Amino acid sequence: MGGLPKVLVVDDETNMEWLFRSSFGDLYEIIGARSGEEALEKIASDRIDLVMLDLKMPGMDGMEVLKQLRQRHPTVPVVMMTAYGTVKTAVEAMKMGAHDYVTKPFDMEELRMIMENTLKFGRLTREVEELRDQLQEKFHIKNIITASPAMLNVFRVIEKVARTDAPVLIEGESGTGKELVARAIHWESNRRHKPFLPVNCAALPENLLESELFGYEEGAFTGAKRRKPGKFELADGGTIFLDEIGDLPQGMQAKVLRVIEEKEIERLGGTKRIPVDIRLVSATNKSLREEVGKGRFRQDLYYRLAVIPIKLPPLRERKEDIPLLVAHFIQTLNKTNQKNIKGVSPEAMNMLKAYEWPGNVRELKNVIQQTVVLGEGEVLTPEMLPEYIKCQAVSHSTTAEHSLKDKIQELKAGRERQMIQEALSKFGGNRTKAAEYLGISRRSLQMKIKAFGL
Repeated sequence: MGGLPKVLVVDDETNMEWLFRSSFGDLYEIIGARSGEEALEKIASDRIDLVMLDLKMPGMDGMEVLKQLRQRHPTVPVVMMTAYGTVKTAVEAMKMGAHDYVTKPFDMEELRMIMENTLKFGRLTREVEELRDQLQEKFHIKNIITASPAMLNVFRVIEKVARTDAPVLIEGESGTGKELVARAIHWESNRRHKPFLPVNCAALPENLLESELFGYEEGAFTGAKRRKPGKFELADGGTIFLDEIGDLPQGMQAKVLRVIEEKEIERLGGTKRIPVDIRLVSATNKSLREEVGKGRFRQDLYYRLAVIPIKLPPLRERKEDIPLLVAHFIQTLNKTNQKNIKGVSPEAMNMLKAYEWPGNVRELKNVIQQTVVLGEGEVLTPEMLPEYIKCQAVSHSTTAEHSLKDKIQELKAGRERQMIQEALSKFGGNRTKAAEYLGISRRSLQMKIKAFGL
C-alpha cells in the first residue's frame, strides 16, 4: 500500500476536519465528510483505511452509518467520536462492530494512540481476510501428513465432530501436533469464518491468565487504564483453544467450568454478565484422568472438556510417517532457504527411523531444518545428522547384533540338548558309550547333562 493512510473524518462540525488535518496531516491523509450519506459515498469510491465517525449527526446518525458500513465494507475499521453523555451508546456501537471510541473534547495524545492502534488493527484485518482462504487450505485435514492407521482414525473423528459444537479434548505428548489438530477442527467447522484464539494455560501466572481469558474493566487493578476484552469474549462465534489445560490452576478451573455451563463471562472489575458463543477445544500433554485421580484436576470440568477425546500417538509409534514428514519438511525448507536438497540417503533415513523422537514431529522438523541449513550437497547423509541421533542408531545396531547372537546361541543349545537326549536313548542311558558316540569326554557329557537338566 503506497502513500499515507487515508483517514475519513465524518462530522457535521466544520472545524473537525481542520482539527484532524492540522494535528495529524503529516501522518495521515485526512478526508472530510459532513454527513453519513457523504461518508458512504466516499468510502464506496476510495480506499479508506480508517473512519473517525461522529455519533450524533443530523439525518443519518453515526449508528446508522456504522450499520451500513458493517454490511458493505466489513473490514474498514471505525472509531466512534462521542460526547461524555453518550458513552453508553458508543459502547453499544462497539458491539455492532466499531473498533473503539473516543470522547470529546479530545485528549490529543489518547486520540493519536487510538488512531494508530486502529490503523494497525485494520491492516491486520485486511491481511487476515487475504490469508483466510490460504489458511483454510493449509489447515485442511487432508494437509496433515500421515500414513499411520492411528492418525487416519483421528481424521475420521475430526470429520465427524468438526461441524458440531461438542467440546474436544486432545491428549498427546509435546510436539505431536495438538494445535494443528485443533485448527483443523476449527477450519472444518461452521465457525471457520470466526476467530480461532489459542491460549497457553501454562505460560501465564493465574492472575494474568484470568485477565487474558476474561478481560477487565477500566480501573479493575493498577495499570488497567482502559477496558480490555478477554479471549472468551473475542472468540465469540468462533473457537477458543485452551492448550496445556492440565496446568490450569484450581481457581481458574472453577471459572472455566462456569463459562462452559452458563455460556457467560464477567470481566475483572465488572458486574455485567456477557453472553459468549464459543466452541471449546482443549489439549494437554498429561493424562487428565490421572490428574483427576490425584485431586489436581476437577472431575466435573474433565467430563465437560472430554466429551470427544482425541489421543494423538507419539512419533515413535508411527514411524511409517517419518519418510513422508521428512520429504515434506525438505520441500518446504528448500523454498525458504534457497536450497536444492533432493532427498535423504538410505543410511540417514535408517538413523532417523531408529531414533525415538521424544520431541515428536516438532523435534523431527527442527532436526531436518538444522540439517538442510547447515548441510552441503543435494542429499542428506548420516554425517549431517546431530551426534545424539547417530549415537542412538549405533546403540540400536549393537543391541540388534547382540540379540542375533543370543538367538543363534539359543538355537545351538536347543539342538545340542536334543542330540544328547538321542545318544543317551540309543545306548540305554550308558554315558560312556553316549560320550564316545558324540565325540566328547564322559566328564563333558556329565556337565552338559547337568546344565540341560536331563
